[in-house]
Amino acid sequence: MKPARQFIVTAVIVLLASVCPAQEEGRRFEIAAWVDHFDFVGVRGDGELLFDTETVEGCRGVLDHVQETGATTILWRNCAGGNMRYQSAVESGHHPEILDKRRICDIRPLYGWVRYAEAEPDVVRSMMAECEDRGLAPGIHWPFEETHGAIWTISRFNLEHPQLWSRTADGHPWWGRCSLAHDETVAHKMELVDELIDRGMETLFIDFYRSGGWGPSYEFTPPVIAAWRERFGEEPPAQTTDRWAEHVAGYVTDWVRNLRERLDASGREIDLMVGIPNITADSDWAMVSRGADWRTWVDEGLIDTLVISFMPWDEELPFESTREIGRGIMDAVDGRCRVLWPVRAYDFGGYGMPSYAEATGLSQEEIAERLMLMAWEEGADGISLECVDYGNYREKTRRRMSELANGRCRWVRGER
Repeated sequence: MKPARQFIVTAVIVLLASVCPAQEEGRRFEIAAWVDHFDFVGVRGDGELLFDTETVEGCRGVLDHVQETGATTILWRNCAGGNMRYQSAVESGHHPEILDKRRICDIRPLYGWVRYAEAEPDVVRSMMAECEDRGLAPGIHWPFEETHGAIWTISRFNLEHPQLWSRTADGHPWWGRCSLAHDETVAHKMELVDELIDRGMETLFIDFYRSGGWGPSYEFTPPVIAAWRERFGEEPPAQTTDRWAEHVAGYVTDWVRNLRERLDASGREIDLMVGIPNITADSDWAMVSRGADWRTWVDEGLIDTLVISFMPWDEELPFESTREIGRGIMDAVDGRCRVLWPVRAYDFGGYGMPSYAEATGLSQEEIAERLMLMAWEEGADGISLECVDYGNYREKTRRRMSELANGRCRWVRGER
């Protein structure tokens, strides 16, 4: 090739690379789908149940539905409260003994006992492998809870360790959580982490919205009170204060440090995600209500991804205020970890797509498109979908999100 022609060809290649995002190097714009396979149990079509979620075939059908959103990462629910939904050697939700009177039936429509803890083959191991086969990042959605709205979801570990239970300010024990101030509690959770590592997860997502009702107000336990007295030289407050919440948050942060160390010790690159609800750059709501000091986790490099579960946007200016709050969070993080913005079908706590629809009159697919493109425009690393149950992201919405995922949002730009 003549030098002049070679120069022209090289110049054209450089020009195309500079204007075509699909050619830029960078991490895939992430679409992280939260998947609760139990929510597919009672789904019917033409009078027939559509998903047998105790089988690999049925769970593959769940993934088929979820993938219609353009999902790149699957965050598969590993538990119901404190009961694991796989063949756990550490914690199982189903036992062959006589009915335990400390448990009562679920109040929802009964499907019989769905025995994920006994399903063959192991549900979580199978789905992590299935994600790998499909080119999806296999992850786990682990709520920060040990009960999920019903006493039957309390774990065997909690039932057998009442001395570790949380306590209210007036000393009443609560079985809904074992305190992280006890080494035994932390050790138990690390054993569960080891089981998930063994099953092939590449992402561990801790969801701080789902806390099972726990908060710093339930952490008036002997070791936490003793540490307070030593630290401040006074008796603890009669009720939760901001200072008490910050004190309790130290134990949650220690647990996050333990998680980071455990994941790193695996010898594999396993991302640690945390989901923070009702978040703004300057609000301490997550600290006061969940003991979740996300700023410290970012500062210390403990987390790989901050998931904005939802933001308290203004109903008078829904999209404008969403953008403003999101920008503030991005500025606070300042590139020290990835950030995922919400495109949320759920509306528990408000601020999901149903609330956007009420405030704007727009269709779900229009709302999803605006939110997805907003995240892209503001430099987010992707979006999270809570939760992809059957049909709650409607067909047109799933199609449009997939088109964006494989079109304009195909790559994360290196230069913003």
